[in-house]
Amino acid sequence: MLGIAPERNLPHFRRETLCDWFEARGPQVPEGEAADKALLFPDTYTNYSYPHVRVLGDEVEPSGRAAFSMGMLDLASERAEHNVETLAPYVEDGWSVLFVEPSDAAMFQDEYGDLLDGDEVSSVAAGAYGVCEYLSSHRVYERIDFEDPGESLTYHGHCNQKALNRHHHTTIALREAGYDVDELDSGCCGMAGSFGYEAEHYELSKAIGEILYDQVEDSPGETVVAPGASCRTQLGDREGGERPPHPTEKLREALAS
Repeated sequence: MLGIAPERNLPHFRRETLCDWFEARGPQVPEGEAADKALLFPDTYTNYSYPHVRVLGDEVEPSGRAAFSMGMLDLASERAEHNVETLAPYVEDGWSVLFVEPSDAAMFQDEYGDLLDGDEVSSVAAGAYGVCEYLSSHRVYERIDFEDPGESLTYHGHCNQKALNRHHHTTIALREAGYDVDELDSGCCGMAGSFGYEAEHYELSKAIGEILYDQVEDSPGETVVAPGASCRTQLGDREGGERPPHPTEKLREALAS
């Protein structure tokens, strides 16, 4: 009835969202003692399905990525305007806005400029980073103690990151944490958001995914990592439904105890 391919493993929804978890936990470092000031944007995937991939005091809207990708530009513009208005004062005060989901980061970094005009749009775009991009471009990893994880990784970058030439930052961050990383020269995973869930597109989506599966098979990495929730869904179907970790999860594992 919903047009979803029955072969797909649907994402789970957590009882405790990322925002709920953070509200109960609170920041662990007082603002006055912090070396950096960063806001973690609670994208839809991370907030409701993957809150363990560890926000923001003010209310933000979804980035508008889903609406934008479906051609609902009025709705996407409304959400973009709200988010820019909310976040611009933070960015002007020296805060950076970090994203776990690459497609949401790309909305702020690139597509908001197509939807809106003004200096605040450019300011927020300049202050927006993927988590690994932030660690790499600001060399934050130099202030982090890592233990040698003794593990090799196969890294599949996200299409939106590649389009903006930002995918290499994840490789840098993982290598600085001690991982041996094989970065795949891969294309789209075949999911493209909701596209791969739609019954009419399932066969095409899987055919595209098979190209990625073959690249993974040829890679020497022990563990596959991918930052995109859609990519992890497609790669998870290769593993019988077990989604591979986000790169930030492997960075957390490598932290010195």
